[in-house]
Amino acid sequence: MISKNHRQNHNFQIIYFLVGSCHTPDAAYALLQDLREEREMAIENYHVSKIKESARMIRANRLCESMDEADKLDGQAELTEIANASARGKVLYRAACDEIEFIDECIEKISLNRKYADLSDSESCQAMQQEEWLLELIHRSENFLLTTGTIPTDHFATMRMHPEFKTKILPKIQEVRSLIQSSGDICLILENGTNLLGM
Repeated sequence: MISKNHRQNHNFQIIYFLVGSCHTPDAAYALLQDLREEREMAIENYHVSKIKESARMIRANRLCESMDEADKLDGQAELTEIANASARGKVLYRAACDEIEFIDECIEKISLNRKYADLSDSESCQAMQQEEWLLELIHRSENFLLTTGTIPTDHFATMRMHPEFKTKILPKIQEVRSLIQSSGDICLILENGTNLLGM
């Protein structure tokens, strides 16, 4: 069973399933930046909730001072709810901070190998699209050929739209087909599986 343990993603998931799904360092960098931004928003929301919590406590304490017994009970219940939510909030906040710390480590490592590090983040994201899609389409073709022996029509149509279809994608498809027919050894076909982070 996979437990999130208050995090959006564990370190293992970040390394192998998220960054591991990228084919270029620049794509991995863009993905990590998106992950970081989402976790930063969680932290910002925590700070906002702390301010709202203070306002709720003031109102709850006023109810507790009321002469009306029902108001007092409502105030006590509100204070208990605030305390419970605050305890959960601290755990989630700490988990988000830990996740950002790990994401930052990954960004630092991946940045060393980026091709478009001299560009802005948005320009870099645009610049890496052709190569990232090329490698993704090759990866898909390998998976299809190794599992079903054929590439679905819609995916093949997408592959044909790539500007490097004839020069890189099609030759790779032919190479994989040839290897399957000659040896059937999956290890010869699959890449070595080296993670972009070297982990």
